[in-house]
This record gives sequence, C-alpha cells and structure tokens, in this order.
Amino acid sequence: MKSFFVRGKLVFLLYLLQSCVQENNFDIVLEDFEGGLFSENWEIQGTAFHQPVNIDSLQDTVFNVHGKYFAYSSNQVPGTFKGSGKLISNSFTINRNFLRFLIAGDQHETRSSVNLIIDNTIVKTATGKNDLILREIIWDIRKYQGKEAYLEIVDALATDSEEGFDNRLLVDRIVLSDDNWDNKMVFEDFESGTFNSWNVTGDAFREPNSNKNVYYPIIANGYKGNYYAFSFGDSHDLLQGMLVSKPFKIQYDKIQFLIGGGSHDGKTCINLVVGEKVVRSATGDDDGNLRRKEWNVKNLRGSIATIEIVDQYSGPWGHIIIDEILFVNTPWYQRYAKIAGVVFVIFLITIFLLLKIRKKSKIEISDIDRAALEQLKNQIIISKEFTNQKFNLASFSKSVGMDSENIEQLFLTGEGKTFSFFINELRVEEFKKELQDPKNKAYTMIYIANQCGFSSKTSFYRIFKEVTKITPTEYKKLL
Repeated sequence: MKSFFVRGKLVFLLYLLQSCVQENNFDIVLEDFEGGLFSENWEIQGTAFHQPVNIDSLQDTVFNVHGKYFAYSSNQVPGTFKGSGKLISNSFTINRNFLRFLIAGDQHETRSSVNLIIDNTIVKTATGKNDLILREIIWDIRKYQGKEAYLEIVDALATDSEEGFDNRLLVDRIVLSDDNWDNKMVFEDFESGTFNSWNVTGDAFREPNSNKNVYYPIIANGYKGNYYAFSFGDSHDLLQGMLVSKPFKIQYDKIQFLIGGGSHDGKTCINLVVGEKVVRSATGDDDGNLRRKEWNVKNLRGSIATIEIVDQYSGPWGHIIIDEILFVNTPWYQRYAKIAGVVFVIFLITIFLLLKIRKKSKIEISDIDRAALEQLKNQIIISKEFTNQKFNLASFSKSVGMDSENIEQLFLTGEGKTFSFFINELRVEEFKKELQDPKNKAYTMIYIANQCGFSSKTSFYRIFKEVTKITPTEYKKLL
C-alpha cells in the first residue's frame, strides 16, 4: 500500500512538471485587419464600419494597437462618431481552447460589443471600458469544441453617450489559441511584413527580414513565424538606425522578447522608455541565436511607455535581432505548478547531497593516495596536457599507466570532484589568463577557448557558466 501512494505522488509531481512545459498547438489568426480592408471575410451592415482605420490617420491616441490597422466604428467625417452598424464574420470551426482579441471603446453589453454566436445564440460578449485603451479579452471556449461559430462586432449606440465619451468601438487581432495564460498579449511579431506600426529612423531597418532576404554570413536562428526585425543588411554592420513603437500603457507584469545580435550596451539593444528615460534594456550575446529574455515591469504598471530597438554601432556584431514582443501576466496555477516542481527538484537534490556527504564522510584518503593524487595533478598542470582538446581520463590513464577508475576515485575522495570537472576548471582558468593577455586582443573568445582545450562553442559556454556561474560574455564585460 505504501509503495502505491509513493507511486501516486510521483505521478502527480510528474504531471505538474509536464504541465509547465506542455506545448500547445499554433495560434490561428482569424483577423488582424493588416490588409487595410474588411474584404470577403466580413459582411458589413449599417454605416459604422467602412474599412479598417490606420492609426496614423487619427488625432486621438489609441493605446496597444497591434500592427497598423484595426476595426474602428466611425463616420468618414473626422471627429464624428454617429454611425451605427456591425461587422459579421464568416463562420469558423472552434478547434482551439481559447478565443483572444483586443477591444476598446464604449462599455455597453448589447449595443457596443463583440459577440460570439453559436447556433444563433450569443454565448460570449465583451465591451470596452469607455476609453481608447485596447485590452485583451480571453474567452474559454473548450466546451464548444467542433462547433461552427461566427463573430459580431456591434456599434448600435445612440449619437451621444451619457458618460460623455464619443460613441465608438475598437477591435484588433482576433486569434484562436490553445494558450491558457490568464493574460498574454502579442505586442509585435512583425508578421505583417512591415514596420508600419513603428517610427523608423536611420538606414539599418528597412523591412522585417525573412528567409528571402538573409544577408550572409549572419543568419538568425530561433525566430517565430516568418518575419523579424534585423538591422544586418546588404551593407552588413555599417548602417545604423532605430525603431520606436507607438506609446502604450503598461498593464502587465512582464515584457518578454526574443533577442540576438550584438552585446553592446546602449548601442545594439532593445530599450523600454518611460518619461524619456530608459528604464529597462537588453542586448544580444554576440551571435545569431534569438533567446527569450524578459523584463519585470510590475512596478511600472500604469506608466505610458515606448519600446526602442536600437542599432547605433558599426563595428563587429554591430546589429540587433528582435522578434515576438509579448506582454505577460503569469497565471496563479502556473506559478504554483512551477513552485511544486522546483520544491520537488530541491528535495531530490538535498537527498542526493546528504547521501553523498554521508558516503564521503566514511572515506578518508591515505597519505600514500594523497601523494599519488598531488603527483597526478602536478603532471597535468605543468605539462598543460589539458589544453589538448583530445585530452581526457582515458588518454591520461594510458599515459601514466594507471587504471582510470583508480584515478577517478583519487579525485573524488581527495578533491571532492570528478577528474573531468578538475580538467574543466583548469581550462577555464587558462582561458581567463589568455583572454587578459594583450597578445590575444585580436582573437575571438571562441578561438582562445579552443586553444585552452574546449572543443566547441556550446561546451565552452556551458562549462564556463557551470564553473564560474556567469557566461563568458558577462565575464569579459567585468574586465
């Protein structure tokens, strides 16, 4: 019976861990209005909706627009909002768990709203909050799986609002998704193929990159979708410039993004700007790999901000790569699932360390073994055999005529570490010394690492961080 409960606990913990990393189906964008027309996807009724509105054509500031265009109920006469009518979408099959969209404008559930209709019945409805801040709505539609549905975007209000807010409804980016986060909004993914929603200065950013306009030798890896912002062009690193987003109100806990390119602070970077002050910044790691990074912006909630993507450097790695900028709130259930997983892992590590300490306490190295160990260490250090990439326990065992298991045991009992870890520590220290040597100033870190015994960039970065707790790039900045 006891073993049954133990197995049950393990299954539950594994389920929690799995839920933290579960992959969802890709999102389906039903409409983002970036075509600038309602086209055949929508039936237009009444006079409120003529065509998607370009944000640059408005005098009022609309916050959190995704891309350049969005649905906006208004007459064609500037400054008037007297039309009434609706947009009715084509029918679609519900094959995801959630429906997400952005909405702003009047708060009236029946006359200014977005409605989800199934079997001729409104099953979900959402409104704005009497302002021009587009907020994300997420509907749980799991119970309607397989059903045919359509959407209504409705503005049927009278001419003047009792609250003094000009009657209007704004809607943008309608997406079917399996992502069940309570709040996650795609601020920019560049999938429109243009920089229309950004203010472009300089020459570095001409259009979002794709597989069709890659300039060798730099290739981006890890981007999402088809397009991404990339300041490396046909002139390579020479050109400089900047992308600046439209203003938005910070209403989320975190801002996440994919970033690659140069590691030059303030020169190849992405910045969060509040009140003309850079309050958050990040750079690449001097390679073409886009990595997920994030800013905690809880303390900036309510602030009006912009995002800058900056290339003001023309030397080596003088470019920046950015994709998929997200606004994120971490849901409570995911937080607790992660905590449970972390606690479980910490528990296992603690048990392992206690057992290891207990085992080590029973083993004492003799004076003879200590002398043998010191002799082996001195031979490795003086000869610098560790700088040979092919040097390992097997080759060393053969050269000294000692069984490899005996050597490993000497290092474990006498040094408290494996032979391999001891060698990696020597290689890291050799790299540090060579990196600071003026004669190596012209060489890259990877070249120097190879001369110190590291066989690949991946193993070098992994081992260096394992030994020093920081990356080689971070270490270089400290010099």
